[in-house]
Amino acid sequence: MPADRDALVAEMRGFNRFYTCLVGLLDETLTQSAYTLAEARVLFELGHRPADASAGPGGESGFLARAFHLGLAPVASALAGQLQLPPAHLMRILRKFMAASLTELRADPDDRRRRILVLTARGSAALGTLQAAANRDLACLTAGLADDEAAELSDALKRVTRLLGGGAKDSQALLTVGRCRSAC
Repeated sequence: MPADRDALVAEMRGFNRFYTCLVGLLDETLTQSAYTLAEARVLFELGHRPADASAGPGGESGFLARAFHLGLAPVASALAGQLQLPPAHLMRILRKFMAASLTELRADPDDRRRRILVLTARGSAALGTLQAAANRDLACLTAGLADDEAAELSDALKRVTRLLGGGAKDSQALLTVGRCRSAC
């Protein structure tokens, strides 16, 4: 890697340390809630993903499958890949959500053989509370910026997202970043 790339990596790492401290990402929980950053992200994804993300065929689960949440495995596998989380960690989060009545498996209305993982009313309320707190915190963080500074920040965020592949229509760029992250 050329020296200028080494400097870029050092700048990015410095920014990561600055930003994680600034928004409190290293705190035990996110926005003074009961959820970790990973849990909040999973809750967000469950609340905003397409309705066709399902647990696959299986119809109504038997007692043991329901008791051990075995129908979660296909959903967890797909979501783990999307979020680049270890599947076992994601399964623990999903089981925690089910135990807290934040999520439930339902029959897919379009194909009763498939099960879909959805937020319950309680889960939607928890997500709403998290989003409101995050919005409040970020609004407070940027409240001191003049309009031209806010526009400059917005442009910079869009530029960074585009340059690092976050603007891609598919998830290929994020998968590339994930593979790179795993290799480094």
